Amino acid sequence: MGKAIFGLIGVGGIAQSQHLPNLARAPHAFLKTACDLRGDLLAAMADKYAVPHRTTDHRQLLADPEIQAVVVATREDQQAPLAIECLTAGKHVYVEKPLAETVEACEAVVAAQQRAGKWVAVDFNRRFAPAYRRAAELAWSDGGPKNIHYRISDTYVRGWGRGCPPGVRVIHEVCHIFDLLRWLTRSEAASIYTVKSRDDDEITTLTFASGCVASITSSGYVTTDLPKERLELICDQGTVIVEEFVELRAFGFRGVEPVTRYAGHSHPDREYSHKPLFAKVGAEALYAMRRTAWELSVSLAEEPDALPDLAERQRFLQSGQMWNYMVDKGWLAALDHFAECVVAGRTPENATARDGLAASRLAHAAIQSRESGQVVRV
Repeated sequence: MGKAIFGLIGVGGIAQSQHLPNLARAPHAFLKTACDLRGDLLAAMADKYAVPHRTTDHRQLLADPEIQAVVVATREDQQAPLAIECLTAGKHVYVEKPLAETVEACEAVVAAQQRAGKWVAVDFNRRFAPAYRRAAELAWSDGGPKNIHYRISDTYVRGWGRGCPPGVRVIHEVCHIFDLLRWLTRSEAASIYTVKSRDDDEITTLTFASGCVASITSSGYVTTDLPKERLELICDQGTVIVEEFVELRAFGFRGVEPVTRYAGHSHPDREYSHKPLFAKVGAEALYAMRRTAWELSVSLAEEPDALPDLAERQRFLQSGQMWNYMVDKGWLAALDHFAECVVAGRTPENATARDGLAASRLAHAAIQSRESGQVVRV
């Protein structure tokens, strides 16, 4: 089987942490052209990943008849318009989440996709995380999910979300979990209710047409020693718990290994040892690594002059992991599956533009519920 020919629009943070290395590694993808408005950054990234062509004008990329699919990894407010341009140019689209910041913009992408007859994959990569695919398999061997709890928590308020208005984490981050719950339950949400203790520190409850109930704890206020995500899923009798994608524990399933561990996700610029450690040790390795990094950060902030090994600590933190990207959340598998389907002419299993629209509707319904104090029917 050959490779799908890709273009990439946007070589910033998420492209550098995921899309550029994943396009270089994916067996079924070849990145022909990269595009970004920042010429110096574009040249550096294209040279680093041996991308043959680069341009600061995305229209040149879209005019290339050899390019079959485009990864859109720009600012959130640009993703929907660019996705529509790609579709109009006859390209398949792999677009970062959220598909758009508004329901109306998502609807416009769905309409463009229907007109073009091309595929849109939204990067809700958790559908392809090995631990979650196994969790779904176990759940549906025992009547499907009946009760789900999900925690997603990180340093959003003090970190990557600092420049965002208060209260929009549900659009930019919790959209992942809305999609995951729909995928796990094979069902649409029927109602949603959200309450907050402070901005971007919330609990959301949902009911689904399947009869499943679910709750999401979302907080942007935790420290880096706490793993970011945890899934607890109860079926007819069995229970599945997944700790931060590296360890799955199964309860009540006859003939099933009670503990399964999963290798981490690696990056060419980052240290590698966590990947086999997670496969061998699982959650305990994750806890130890996160705790170590957090303690080192605290010590550097509080008493750097008193540390005889200051240089080593600094080097570890500077060359160490991006903590939320060191586990296998399915980024590479999702992209390569999409590329393989482009080559084979087979409909992908990735989240579609309609799935992106459904996640957006839930995010905005959660905001409506939070502001009104009422349950919202969806």
